[in-house]
Amino acid sequence: MIRNGRPYTNENGWEDAGLITDHPQEEQDIVLDWIRRNILPRKTVLHGRTTYGMKHILEHDTKIYLTNNEFKDAMMICGFEPVDPNMLNWIYRISAKSPAFKR
Repeated sequence: MIRNGRPYTNENGWEDAGLITDHPQEEQDIVLDWIRRNILPRKTVLHGRTTYGMKHILEHDTKIYLTNNEFKDAMMICGFEPVDPNMLNWIYRISAKSPAFKR
């Protein structure tokens, strides 16, 4: 869900309120730059690529661990809005041809 303009997860008693801004500025810059370079917007929904999977690709490339909620926050900062903010793992209107998925 989105609470006060930021993602917030509370699923089956599991809470994740972490935000990308909880990380040092250098890590924030690396993560946001990675998203801007590797995730391409598109008008149609891309099913099968969720925040959970994308955060693992980011971690592989940058060695920076994010929680699912922190990754959701970074995506929002980069202008990506979830298709359904009430889902645990968000999907977006992004391209399957995004550089992140070509590995």
